[in-house]
Amino acid sequence: MVEECRVKVKFAGVLVTFAGSETIDVGVKCGSTLRDLLRQLASVNPRLKRRLIEDDGLWPGVYVAINDTDIRLLNGLDTRLNNGDVVLFLSYIHGG
Repeated sequence: MVEECRVKVKFAGVLVTFAGSETIDVGVKCGSTLRDLLRQLASVNPRLKRRLIEDDGLWPGVYVAINDTDIRLLNGLDTRLNNGDVVLFLSYIHGG
């Protein structure tokens, strides 16, 4: 049996509008990667997908942190998620 982990996903900036909330609680398979979480979010929210994913990678205007650590200091999109992790998506490029 595959164990499920709970991950808190936070959105900031314009992403809150696309996500419909500042924070959501998401169930993922334990050991899933950030890339898996992105695909899961995209599958249930096409508007959010357009703001997070580009060519199976992260959209260039989005900063992501897991437990307050920039994913570039971890394993990027291949960072494994654990129960209780907090994932922040922040869009820092927007129209003005």
